[in-house]
Order: sequence, then C-alpha cells, then structure tokens
Amino acid sequence: MNKILIVLLCLVTINVSARQVITGNLADKETTKPVEGATVELLQLPDSSNIETSHTNSDGLFIFYRADTVKTYCLRVSHLAYKTTLLAVSKKKSMINNMGIIDLEPRTFSFKEVVINGSKVKVTELGDRTIYGIPDGIKKTSTDGLDVLRKVPSVQVDYLNENITVNGKSNIKIEVDGVTRDKEYLKRLHPSQIDKMEVITSPSGKYDADVDAVINIVTNPAMRYGLKGMFNVMALPISSENNIERASASLDYGLEKISYYVAANGMLQNFGIISDMNRIAGTNELQRISNQGINGNNKNVNVGLIYDPNELNDINLNVSYNGNASTTNSDAWNYNSTGLLNNITRTLSNTKSNNDGLTSSLFYKHKFDKKTTHGFEVELNYYNSLNNSSSTNYQNMNYNPLDTTLIHSLSSPSQWINEKSVTNTQTLKGQTNYTLPFGSEYSFNIGVSGNLNKYSIDNTNSLNTAPNLNYSDLLLGGFAELSKNFKMGSIKVGSRFETSHVVINSTGNNNYFSPLPYANGSLKFNDNNSIKLSYSRRVIRPSASQLNPFVSQVDSQTVSQGNSNLKPAYRDNFQFTYNVKVTISKITVNLAPQLFYEYKTGLIQTIISQIGTSNKFESMPENISNGYEAGTGLSVNSQIGKILFNSNFRYSYNHIDSYQNQITATNLRSWNLNSFLMAPIPWDLKLIAMLNLNGPVLDGQTETRMSPFYFLGLVKQFKNNSSLNIIAFNPFASRFFDSTSTLNNNAVYQSTDTYMKTQAAFVVMYSYNFKVGKSVDKQKHNVEQQVEDNNGFKLPF
Repeated sequence: MNKILIVLLCLVTINVSARQVITGNLADKETTKPVEGATVELLQLPDSSNIETSHTNSDGLFIFYRADTVKTYCLRVSHLAYKTTLLAVSKKKSMINNMGIIDLEPRTFSFKEVVINGSKVKVTELGDRTIYGIPDGIKKTSTDGLDVLRKVPSVQVDYLNENITVNGKSNIKIEVDGVTRDKEYLKRLHPSQIDKMEVITSPSGKYDADVDAVINIVTNPAMRYGLKGMFNVMALPISSENNIERASASLDYGLEKISYYVAANGMLQNFGIISDMNRIAGTNELQRISNQGINGNNKNVNVGLIYDPNELNDINLNVSYNGNASTTNSDAWNYNSTGLLNNITRTLSNTKSNNDGLTSSLFYKHKFDKKTTHGFEVELNYYNSLNNSSSTNYQNMNYNPLDTTLIHSLSSPSQWINEKSVTNTQTLKGQTNYTLPFGSEYSFNIGVSGNLNKYSIDNTNSLNTAPNLNYSDLLLGGFAELSKNFKMGSIKVGSRFETSHVVINSTGNNNYFSPLPYANGSLKFNDNNSIKLSYSRRVIRPSASQLNPFVSQVDSQTVSQGNSNLKPAYRDNFQFTYNVKVTISKITVNLAPQLFYEYKTGLIQTIISQIGTSNKFESMPENISNGYEAGTGLSVNSQIGKILFNSNFRYSYNHIDSYQNQITATNLRSWNLNSFLMAPIPWDLKLIAMLNLNGPVLDGQTETRMSPFYFLGLVKQFKNNSSLNIIAFNPFASRFFDSTSTLNNNAVYQSTDTYMKTQAAFVVMYSYNFKVGKSVDKQKHNVEQQVEDNNGFKLPF
C-alpha cells in the first residue's frame, strides 16, 4: 500500500511541475503590422494572480516561460494606443503553446483634438538598429518629417543642401513604413504623423551592399483617414548676397482602404563663396583668391497612393520628379612664384548645370495568414534622367606682375573656351524578399535583387576632342539570414552575395563577386540595461563623376579628370553598444555608449600630384591603400521635466597606410558632437538650440576642419494649427560654413580656406496644417504620469 501511494505521489508531482512555454504575436487589427511595446500579463485563474509579465518586441512577439500544463490561464494585453484585451489560454499538453497572431483593436482618436501635457522619451536598442520614439515636444517644434529627423541623435541633416548623414556616412537609404522613399518625401509628412524612427546602422542583406545605414520612419496609420494638408514657407537671409528660400505643400485624402497624396516643394538659393588657397611645391609657390556666385533652385513633386484591400495585402505606388539647376560665376586670381620668376593669371568661368529625373516605384507586400509573419514583398523602381547637363565657359588670362596689365589670353585661339557634359541615366531595380517563420522564435529570410544601371556622358571641348563615358552595370544580388528571438534578446546571422558585370566604353569588362556576411545580436539584462554587438561588410562603388575620363582644364593651375579604372572598395565594420536607462522622478535619461572599429580596403580618394616639374598639377581619384578607423561614441536621449535633450558624440582614431610617394602613413584623431535642446519658456513659447562640432576629417591626402555650427530659436504654436519658428544661425560669427582643407605629402603642401560672409543669418519658418475627418471627444493626458512600457514610446491614446 505504501508503494502505491509513493507512485501516485510521484505521478502527481510530475504532472504538476510540467513546464510550458506560452508564446504569440500581437498585431494591429487594421494594418496587420506588429505591435511593439505592449504589456502582456499571464494571469492564473481563478484568482487572476500575475505569474509573469512580458513586453512585445519589434515583431510583436511575447514569450512566457513559467506556465504549467495543468493550470488555467488568461492573458491581459494593454497598450496606450490599443484597447485592453483579455483572452483565455487554451490548454495544450505540448511543451510550447503557440497562440498565433492576436489582433488588437486601435483606439480611435484625432491628433487635431488631443491635448498632450508632456511626453516620455523612449529609446529601444535592437541588434541591428536603434528605435527612437518621437516625443510630442519635438513634434510641436518641427515643421515636417525632415525637420524631425534633424533632432534624432546620430543623424545629421545640413541646413544648406539638406544632405543626410548617419555617424558621418552619407549613402543613406530612406524608408517610410518599410517602403523606399527619398528625403523629399519626408517633407510631406506632418510631424504628428510620425510615431518613431528606426536608425539601422547594421543593414541586413535585403539592402544593397553600398548602403551605409537605413532610416525607417514609422507612421501612425490612424492619420491616413480624412482630408488633411500642410503648408510650410522658410526664408534664410545670411547677408545681402546670401539667402535661401524654401516652400512646401502637401494634400492627403484617405478612405478606409486607400489613401491618395500629392506633395511639392521647392528652393531658391543665392550664395557668395570666398576661397583662399596657398600651395607650395618645391620652389613653386601659388596663392589663389577666388570668388564664386552661385544661383540655384530645386523642385520636387511626389504623387502616389497607399492601398490596403485587406489585412493580408499592402500596395504602394509613387511617382516623383526631382529637378536641380544652378549657375556659378567664378573669378579666380593666381599669384605664382618660382625662384625669382613671378606671374599672375586670372580665370573667369561661368557654369550652368541641370539635373532632372523621374522616378517610379511600386511596392507590394503579401501575408499568407494573419497568425504568422509568413509572407513576401516585391519592390520595383525605375529612374530616367530628363535633362542632365553641365556647360562651362571660361578664359585664362596672363597679367604683368609689375602693373597687373593684361599681357595675353592663355585660351587662344578662342578667348572663351567651352566644356560641356551631357549625361543620360537609366536605372531599373527590382527585389523580392520572402519570410518563413518557424514557430514563434525562429525566422528565415531570403531574397533576390537585380539592378541595371546605364549611363552615358557625352563630353565636348571647343579646343580638342574629349573622351566620352559609356557605362553599364548589371548587378545581381541575393541574401539569406536566420534570426531567433528569445525573451532576453535576439540574434541574426546572414550573408549577402553580389555579382556585377561592368562594361566601360565597350572595352573594359570587369566582373566582381562579393560575399558580404553580417551578424548582430542583442541581450537584455533587465528593463534598464542591454547590450548589442554587430558586424557587417559593406562595399563602396565609384561614382559616375569619379569614372568620367573627361579632362577639365577650367582651372589653369590644376587639371581634373576621372579614372575609369577604379575598383570597388570594402569596409568591415564592428560595433558594440551598451544601453542603459536611468529614471528618477520626472527625469528620464537613455545612454548608449559605443565602441566601433572599421577596416577599409582599396579606399577611393582624390590624389593631387605635380605634372613633371611644371607649375601645373593633376587631380584624379585613385584606389589608394588600406586604412582603419577605431573609436568610441556616446548617444544621449533624455527628458528632464519638460526639457528635451538629445546628443551624439563620437571620437575616432583614423589610420591610412602609405600610398606610393603621394601619401605617407597617416594617423589622425577626430571627433563629432551633435546636440539638440528643447525647453518651454514663458508666453507659451519653446526655446530650441542646436550645436554641431566637428574635428578634423581625413580623406586620403586631405585633412578638413569645419567651423562650429549652432543656432538658437523660438517656436510659437497657434490655436489654428499653425506655428512660427524664428532661428538665429551662428550669431556673432562673421563667417558661415567656414572650412579649411590641408594637403601635405612629399611633393606638395596646399591649404584652402572656404567660407561665406555673414551679416545676420536667421531663419523665419511658418507652418500651417489642417485635418478634416474622424473625430472624438477631446482627451487630455499627462504622459509624464503614465507608466512606461518596455520597448517603445507610444502616444497615450
């Protein structure tokens, strides 16, 4: 009898202690997109005691490890943007209980009618990206999506040409909700539409290997409904000769399943650039003083639609036109001395450039079922240039060094010489990606892509025959990756493969094959501490201007030409990041210290060398030797009461190996600081400030130093959904965008100082927006008193 009782007791004990993993994915019921940052509680019935709490990751995944196969449970799902959901957990005897995809119903709201008294900053570190929740304070002090991007740590958007860089790298891919866009598209986004921004510094194999980083802007789908519009104007007077004017407008109309949009923006700019150069090569010395007047404009139009016929399909169509035109007048005086011999030359030039093109893109995404991420996506892009040309008229003259009287023109037999390049470009790109999940933790991704790039450059010179460039590149790529999500983090391993067939002027045939592995992972110790490690191999391809063999002699002292023999360069990048969140009362600080190392091979840099023993020099890009960059960084995203402060600092040690007799082995320390501050002040105003400091930048032979850039401004919001920004750029500075470039090798020393004269650089921006559509009763939330979720900032609705 005792033996029977012991056996029964063991059986009961085994049954009671049988553990089970409960998992599933949360998705938006309307958009079917994963819901990140939701709180999922495992409650034991009948007393509803909390057994375990989980927070969904970027794929909407939650996992519980403490469940029991014989007990009864239910889930309570809560999220500020969705209705709280209770659902029973069906009993299963298996070790893994996968509940599939759980749809959450969004709360209906209207941004126009909601008052928000604060916002918590939120930063999420994943293996390949950093996700920044966009606080309400930043939205209210921004004019459009591009202006919001300026205030994100690690991202820089310059105010002159609006070029985007991430940690100093410039080949950036822009996406909105996972669909490829350009920076002009961001100007149609009202700040209130933006939920968060993902900065992907370790791009996966689905992206081309020459992409340095990806910025994906996640919008709020509720903002698609109704009729809405936006209008922005900006004026930036710098001095009587320097000014910028910009304007943009957009109109959107959204129904339940489809939304249409049209947006346009344009810019006018007038600049006066002053450049002083000193060059010493042996006994030859040159001093140049030049003035450039630049008048330019650009324009952009985006037209498209977003169609979601059901929860399993998503279609995006976009057509965009981009046009740029500029006229540059230059007057350069050159003072040469060789021993006791002196001469003075002068170069007058006038350059007119046009660059217009039309881009059409189609994106389609399909999911096979609502319960998993099983699906595929297809994207097609076609670009065709419309009117791309550059024409320069110039003349070189020689003057008497004693009385500066004109002796003769160096441009004979014709006083004015013309150089012209006409470029025709066609690019066809397509890619498809397939996702196959295994259970709730593993996911296998595979994709193929094809790029056909063709461009021809017809060069003419009124003095002699100029060589042309006919370039075609068929690039075929593919990737495969395996990823796993687990409770404390994630890991992803994969590789991209690219093979390209390059034909230059029908004679130069080159074939390249590039395996490009990558891996990244993240580990979360608790809600406030996590680490991530990533590795990726990237490629740097030569540009059309670098390949163009045309020899330009506009500069009487330096002959410039491209190099059709350039090869791709490669970079191997390693990054380690530690993320810590500190919360004390109304103070929230997210700190992300980082270590990085990047090894570079076959770097493409411009080499300036002396032509024989003459006073002339030649400028040509070359594949120089190898090098590396190592350093540390610190990203800060914080809120102190109602004050928002973002900052990103990087310190690096750069090394370049010696290259022939042109470059000696070079070591250089550099740094970059980019900070943004927003604080409320009396009279319902907001104070905004930005500071950008750059250390020396090494580019082959050349070291460049930039002057600090900073601004102070005030923002006023009005009740009619409009705002006024007044910003002072570099107050008290007499120069604008001042830079000094120094070249120093065995043959030549050259220093060039370039700047714009400043009288009073300030910006006046006015923005107005409206929305007509769904509305609800006015709601008022104090977000600072909300309990933060674990993985991402969400607006409190």
